[in-house]
Amino acid sequence: MNTQEIANRLVDLCRKGQNALAQVELYDDDIVSIESHLSRYRKTKGISKVQRKTAMFFERAETIHKYEITDPLVVDNHICFKMIVDVDIRGLGRVYLEELCVYHLKDGKIVKEEFFYNTSGMNQE
Repeated sequence: MNTQEIANRLVDLCRKGQNALAQVELYDDDIVSIESHLSRYRKTKGISKVQRKTAMFFERAETIHKYEITDPLVVDNHICFKMIVDVDIRGLGRVYLEELCVYHLKDGKIVKEEFFYNTSGMNQE
């Protein structure tokens, strides 16, 4: 698959809530995931750890009020899209985030993902 095809597949799976399948199909085993500087998961390395981090988010999600992903933008070996998440998270309360999600590809696999967001939407009641 080329970068545009990977971008389309990633967005399609994520829109369906099949993030775990996207990771299995599209991620490199040595994936690096970078979160906000305030996250305890600032940098996660390796497919199993990234999969666990994603699973933990969805396990803690009690009610998803909104989950939207824009169409992807592709430049060379990079994909980005905006994700909007409005969710009640056990232990945190209601969280509203607008994220810029950026993915770096190498040899047809996602080798790095970075999430840029304003944490002011955390602990929103």
